[in-house]
Amino acid sequence: MKLSQFKSSTKQEEKTSKEEEKTKIQGEKSQDMQSLYEQYKDMDKNSLMQELFKNVDKQKKEGSFDFSVLQSQVNQVLPYLTQDQQKYLMTILSQLK
Repeated sequence: MKLSQFKSSTKQEEKTSKEEEKTKIQGEKSQDMQSLYEQYKDMDKNSLMQELFKNVDKQKKEGSFDFSVLQSQVNQVLPYLTQDQQKYLMTILSQLK
């Protein structure tokens, strides 16, 4: 095998490996989302809010809470919500600061 063929073959293997890793990560995220859905699906609004604030407080204590990331994610969702939902979400967001 020529060196140029080896290099081309290696690049293809790296590309395939990266695609497989991406697919694996997407599958794990999907499983995580399904697990979270199952965990919270039967909770009422008040219970969900308590859980949210409990998790945020825990993250703040651990130093892992990043408000700017949360705000960015909220901004991505806002266009899909009604005005009332947007106001409610923004109220919650301001309480999490």
